[in-house]
Amino acid sequence: MKGLFITGTDTDVGKTYIACQIASALKQKNINVIPKKPVETGCELINGVLLANDASLLLKASQSTSSLEDVCAYRFTQAISPKVAAKLSGESLSLKQLNTACIKNISENDFLLVEGAGGFYSPICENALNADLAGELNLPIILVAEDRVGAVNQVLLAIDAIEKYQLAICAIILNSTEKKPQNELSNNACEIIAITHHPVFSVAYKKPLSTDFLKHLSPYL
Repeated sequence: MKGLFITGTDTDVGKTYIACQIASALKQKNINVIPKKPVETGCELINGVLLANDASLLLKASQSTSSLEDVCAYRFTQAISPKVAAKLSGESLSLKQLNTACIKNISENDFLLVEGAGGFYSPICENALNADLAGELNLPIILVAEDRVGAVNQVLLAIDAIEKYQLAICAIILNSTEKKPQNELSNNACEIIAITHHPVFSVAYKKPLSTDFLKHLSPYL
């Protein structure tokens, strides 16, 4: 099964933005991208239907014929961890359910693009973390971090966690979530490259992924 698992060093680091950029780029290469965000919290109830914003963006970027329900099987209104949101909603949410939702309707020629919820070690369901779902799917990891002070520490901790699960790291993406002048005295990408052997790419605020990154993806397609 070909695909990628998008995870982050934390919540609100731009996972969905990066996932949408990847989905759109692959679609332009005529690759049949199947996006999955199996669980999303903070959904808005509109006309009796819970709207999953991140999943909707992924669906649009991939131009997939999948339904929103296929992309995001489990949706909750509370903007908290999926584990707690499910419990407060009186629902049971297991790792098996999430894994099944991810691989549902996936064929041999599809490219599975899965976005987790929160950081790599964030609880995603009862008795399981995002890390456990990534381990079940066994897809190469795209690690997204906010490009700011402290990013080096967060990235290195996440790398250590991912390697403990014996998962392959496709790339680390440092994403600028705010428009601000670059600190010329600090370069997180260079710092991380000097410490780890994993490829690192930087994305400026609301800018597309670099052609170098897209070339880097070629062996995974």
